[in-house]
Amino acid sequence: MIRSARLFLAVSLLASTHAIAQGQGPRRGEAAPQPPLPQVTLTPQQIEVITKQLVELEKQVQDMRGSTLTTVMAKLRAATASEAAALNFYLDCEKLVNVERKDLDKTEERQRKEQMDRNAERRSDKKSEDQDGDIGTATKLHIEYLLLSLEAHEIKPSDREKLLPKLQAFIQAVLANADKLKGRSGGLLSRDVAGSVIAQAFQIERFLQGNPNWTTRPTDIAGMYDRFILPQFKEQKADALAAQYDARITAEGTLKKSQLPEPEFQIWMQQELPELKWQRANYLLRNGPTPINALKDMLDHIKAYPGHPSAPVWLAEMRTAIESSNSGAPPVQ
Repeated sequence: MIRSARLFLAVSLLASTHAIAQGQGPRRGEAAPQPPLPQVTLTPQQIEVITKQLVELEKQVQDMRGSTLTTVMAKLRAATASEAAALNFYLDCEKLVNVERKDLDKTEERQRKEQMDRNAERRSDKKSEDQDGDIGTATKLHIEYLLLSLEAHEIKPSDREKLLPKLQAFIQAVLANADKLKGRSGGLLSRDVAGSVIAQAFQIERFLQGNPNWTTRPTDIAGMYDRFILPQFKEQKADALAAQYDARITAEGTLKKSQLPEPEFQIWMQQELPELKWQRANYLLRNGPTPINALKDMLDHIKAYPGHPSAPVWLAEMRTAIESSNSGAPPVQ
């Protein structure tokens, strides 16, 4: 019996391996391929009727979606009225998601509530600010960025420029409060707003997903500039790109200084800051109005940091840029 079972298992494995090799099944971890759409023959009258219904449904979907988001955003705006309001709102969402929606027995429910009460007490304790930062400030900024992210997800491409000053103002608010955003506060603010307890409480996670032009992390300075701010300036005011990239580097440095111990920040200055400056020169070479200035910046940069671990890579990239320039081809991406 044992030999028969082993033989059967070996044959089964061989057959499944052959099927995968022949394209008859998905590999492990891969989704099964979707079958092709069936060929459906519709009369002109059927097409007209279905199209008309789709137009009506589209309006209904947009109206309901707009109504839902308007209600949610009004509550979020009310929660940003003060740090206390933001904390209370966050705590209510936490209780809803982690207690009221869970199938807990009385003991588990009591324990979770007690834990959340202790957390709330700690958040409001001014004595813990040296270690935890200012939780109220972090919570308020978290909700403000959630609002911005909802707006970014719903806005028309032609209206994106209206979000630019709002995003820049948010970054300045984060930098102005950088000293308060350490420990638990910094951890809270760095969380993805698309997966926060607030998004879960209002079931709006999917309203925040799938936007390649926006980052949903409130401290992702690089993502804010790469995905939204720099593309906006590239399209509207290319001569300001250098200044905007400088603003990005300053913002990242300010945030890092507030979050890292001084020895680690000095390592960041020695290792990561030169990388950011090189990325700036590289970006301006490809997107700025004066590539010759970017080439000069690249050369000066290598002279300034000849001992950096990436210096050989920088040299190779600059040689490639020079060769591409001489051949008339655009720099290699």
